[in-house]
Amino acid sequence: MIFDQINSFLLDLPIYLLNGLLWLVYALVGSLSALLSAGAATVMALVVDSTVQQLSGSRPLRQGRGESPPITRTAQILTAGVFLLWFGAQWGMGAPVPWIGAAMWLTGLAAVLISPAQRFNLLWFVKSGVAVYALAVIGSRLYLNMTSEVSPEAWAGMLGTAQTAVNIVANTRGNVTTVIVWALWLVIPLGYFSLLVQKLFQNPVSLVNPLASYADMLAMLRDRGGR
Repeated sequence: MIFDQINSFLLDLPIYLLNGLLWLVYALVGSLSALLSAGAATVMALVVDSTVQQLSGSRPLRQGRGESPPITRTAQILTAGVFLLWFGAQWGMGAPVPWIGAAMWLTGLAAVLISPAQRFNLLWFVKSGVAVYALAVIGSRLYLNMTSEVSPEAWAGMLGTAQTAVNIVANTRGNVTTVIVWALWLVIPLGYFSLLVQKLFQNPVSLVNPLASYADMLAMLRDRGGR
């Protein structure tokens, strides 16, 4: 009897493993947008924010005099806060909102990496843009939940009869929902991406070293290219 159970378990084991693998793949695909956002935020915090913090906290010291100020973690804390805000906002949202947010994180990170001369301003713009989009998503979800939970009878005291309340609430909710969809799917993302491109091309790149930051340019001017 025991051997039959063991034999049956061994025969079913590949099916169990395959089902577990498929469940893992489906879970990863379903959370891919969140994972991409998390990856972009992690690279931004560990690579870009760290560099900006070191530059903002550094200062030239005379030989044997003074101490370097402590390096703060303000930029990384801001990145973590914006990501947590966005992660909570997109949780449970259907496409394309989570993918739009992931695209905002990825394109923002790419813009910061390819334009070190404008890194500080771009970092602030990317984080504030994602935060505004997250707040818009949260606000829209709160409005839709509130209007779906309130019964027409609750509005009847202010709007007249229950049938009048039904008509007004239905029409208003439909119009506002349309505005929300346009704002979350097109208006806010389009404004973010267009302003990001504008900021990238706002200042000309260095013809000597296009990937140099302002700190690198100042260092080259101080030592005249090492000569």
